[in-house]
Amino acid sequence: MPLMVRGAETVCFADRRIPPHMRCMDTPCSFTTNQSSASPNEGAGTRLETVAEAAGPDATPETPGRQRLRTREWLRAIWRTVVVFLWTTAVAGAMLAAWAPTLAMRAAGPPLRSRIRRRAQRAWGRGMMLAIGVRMSAEGTPPPEGVMVVSNHLGYLDIAALNSVAPMVFVSRADVRRWPFWGAVAALGGTVFVDRTRKRDVIRVRRDMEAAMQRGDRVLVFPEATTTDGSTIRPLKPALLAGAAERNMPVYWLTLSYRTPPGNPSARDRVCWWQTVGFVPHALALFGLRRVYCTIRFGDAPVRAPHRKELAVALRTRMLQRFKPVT
Repeated sequence: MPLMVRGAETVCFADRRIPPHMRCMDTPCSFTTNQSSASPNEGAGTRLETVAEAAGPDATPETPGRQRLRTREWLRAIWRTVVVFLWTTAVAGAMLAAWAPTLAMRAAGPPLRSRIRRRAQRAWGRGMMLAIGVRMSAEGTPPPEGVMVVSNHLGYLDIAALNSVAPMVFVSRADVRRWPFWGAVAALGGTVFVDRTRKRDVIRVRRDMEAAMQRGDRVLVFPEATTTDGSTIRPLKPALLAGAAERNMPVYWLTLSYRTPPGNPSARDRVCWWQTVGFVPHALALFGLRRVYCTIRFGDAPVRAPHRKELAVALRTRMLQRFKPVT
């Protein structure tokens, strides 16, 4: 049940309009020094106009970086916060109890615990979607177990949404392990933590990813290396794709998208975590929404390439063909 990833300052993009604390989340993008090839015209102004047109005249505008909640939204947000905490605690406790008999099993223990964890992750994800008011829809067939998967990244809600459909092991920053409550939850969820201050740590991370796949886990990477507003998919960072390219392994892919009902604040502002607003106010604004619709589109076929950069480009090309911007 891995959770949110929030970055400290790590300069990885040529586009300096991204606030320092929003750069480089979820993947060890400091292992590569190549600057993003995104066009300067892909800035926030262009995305604001596109999303505003798509949202229609009934959409409720909000000031960037600020989330204004009405009284009913506050009450709904507080109630959902309590439910999320209690549900996460209950599932974590049940999983630990189910693990206890397997601790004495040296050979059969690890794969058995992985199966128990995947069941707990699915239950947790579905409960989270119910608690937060998210209606899920999936297109295509989820990837098989024991493979590598890549996805675009819109916010922390992605974790619960993906687990509700196809349980995953995620790659996350090492400092997330020290977060109160959520760090322990992320560790229980099998998260592969990476220390971006140590360049050679990518070798250990690749080894841990391979071990997870051998246990039957789907290992998911967010190679955009940041959350976005959902207007497009940024160029993918190839650091964690090197192992798959060297072994000519198939890499599966999917895309995520959110929307809110007409007349409600846009998913771009309330669901996507790309502005300078902190986690707590953003989570309260998200939990205050009456309804959110999430669509996961699974790729029709995996991608192979002999070089990590070629693999990154090929994956992004396929993902853009199925991607629908957030509204």
